[in-house]
Amino acid sequence: MTEEEQQLYDRVPLDGSTITNPELQRQLGWDRDRYWNVRNALIDRGSLSVARGRGGLVFRVILPEAPAQAGALEPQPEVPPQIREDDLYQPISAVLNQEWAREKRLERWIVHTTARQGRRDTGGRWSRPDLVLATQSTYPYVPGRHFDVITFEVKPSDSIDVTAVYEALAHRRAATKAYVVLHVPDANAERLNDTLTEVYSEAKRHGVGVIIFNQPGEFAGWEEMVEPIRQEPDPRRLNDFLTNQFESTQLETILRWFR
Repeated sequence: MTEEEQQLYDRVPLDGSTITNPELQRQLGWDRDRYWNVRNALIDRGSLSVARGRGGLVFRVILPEAPAQAGALEPQPEVPPQIREDDLYQPISAVLNQEWAREKRLERWIVHTTARQGRRDTGGRWSRPDLVLATQSTYPYVPGRHFDVITFEVKPSDSIDVTAVYEALAHRRAATKAYVVLHVPDANAERLNDTLTEVYSEAKRHGVGVIIFNQPGEFAGWEEMVEPIRQEPDPRRLNDFLTNQFESTQLETILRWFR
């Protein structure tokens, strides 16, 4: 609007009620030509409209507000995009290979993403974890070399339930430790609280570890909620598990650890 158009518009009632042309002209103190030129420009712009009445009436054109949508009385929190399970393997593997292995003070280790083996037969239902870490350690006052095979069952936030514990428990038959690793974004933490409580309880009962994290690939967001119980699996079962899950080059590396 021009300055003159704004002056006239400001004197028209805010609530959409009418005012006569003579009254507007009197308030502004303008001559006829000036008043009618400005008034008609506002009508052409769509800011004012006319009504019948003595002296002619004008009123503000008030646009209706957009109807409020049901259930949208207040802004809804932003929902983070859902991350697929396949997209979690690489960042989790990277953390296991770096900060997690060092935090656990491992000496030698191999991390292998075992979920991506296509149709290869690995021993039946729930026989294939998503990731496996093999490690060998020695301790100053404990004789011998100590070998661990640790499995990790990964679940994205939309697939978290107690079934993950039973999957990890199946892996534990051929491993020394088993974890479930759960993606719990901050935005979903409250919603998942009851489910996580059930998972923690069942994991403790079966000796399965639980790790939760909020950002894939960031160890600062990892938290071990349940510590796994170490066990000694049947040697033959463990050997078959390694043969089925690891690649030949990785198996050769493990053999060199014991030479």
